[in-house]
Amino acid sequence: MTIMTAHPNVDLIVLCGFLGSGKTTLLVDFLQQDLLRDTAVIVNEAGEIGIDGALVNEGANDLGMTLLENGCVCCSLRSSLVDTVAGLLHAPRPEGAPPLARIVLETSGISRPGPILASLTDEYLAQCGLRVSVITTFDAELGGLRHEQFDEAASQLAAAQKIVFTKLDIVDDQTLSRQISQASLINPLAELIHDRNRQSLVRDAFLITPETQRNLTDMAINAMTTPSQTQAHTRLHVMKGVAVDPVSWDDLACWLDDLAGICGEKLLRVKALVHISDCPEPILIQGVGTTYSMPRRMTQKVSSPDVIVVITRDISAEEIMMHLTGTAVNLYPINTPSRSQAKDKRPLFPHEVTHATN
Repeated sequence: MTIMTAHPNVDLIVLCGFLGSGKTTLLVDFLQQDLLRDTAVIVNEAGEIGIDGALVNEGANDLGMTLLENGCVCCSLRSSLVDTVAGLLHAPRPEGAPPLARIVLETSGISRPGPILASLTDEYLAQCGLRVSVITTFDAELGGLRHEQFDEAASQLAAAQKIVFTKLDIVDDQTLSRQISQASLINPLAELIHDRNRQSLVRDAFLITPETQRNLTDMAINAMTTPSQTQAHTRLHVMKGVAVDPVSWDDLACWLDDLAGICGEKLLRVKALVHISDCPEPILIQGVGTTYSMPRRMTQKVSSPDVIVVITRDISAEEIMMHLTGTAVNLYPINTPSRSQAKDKRPLFPHEVTHATN
């Protein structure tokens, strides 16, 4: 017997990771935890969760749903993502189960988050109160960016709110420290999860709290105000934006559109917390690829400084500014190698391509 329950705001977690980076293992470990009766998981139709004996067939239905022994609902992505998510939101809950709290979408290893997030801007889903976030796995042994699928891996890592380090059992502290430095250069906006306690790492990876959201905004502020002097990646560019004062909402919106038009698929991530002249509270906008979130008025961040961080691939702040005239926001590189580091020929990213391509 099942009963219908009204669902509260639901976290939709897009789980990304390059092939072989430990993404599926992370998900399996999460699903093996107890007390997941408030969780649903979407996997690719060809994907495998691989928990021996844990899947209980609930019969054929439109969503292809199954029920894990711990009460977590699982289904295949057989129709459009919008239809699958909507079906999970309104599917009858198992008797005695709490309201749905989170949906985890496991993507393929070569998927870019931008098109996925763009589909989730569907008007119907927007009315459902979904809180969308991206988690990306980072191979602590081999690094997060490898030449065979550089563009896809860069898109996944730049889009992440959380970067979760995997294979920690086979790397020493020195190697891990180096990989953490690499990840912070690729995406200074992300929370880095690298607890060697596997249970704690898995829990922290999938737990989304209001404190997490505040920490991510603080990270953006730190990225802008205390730039790293570590060698930047030659193909990835992390920039800070400085808004012309005063800037109106129309000015900011036009700048965001121009930025997307100039960069195209080279635009990986945008986070902007900006005071504008026609609103008493600062406005928060986030973007992955060329898809921007709806602007949010941040009533709890009235005194916060402006934060504009842009991450791109194969296009620099200088190149972007060449195409912008009379712009509302000027862009500057955050990470600038020091002279001593410029003389050091050792590659910081040994597994990656170090030349720019179109």
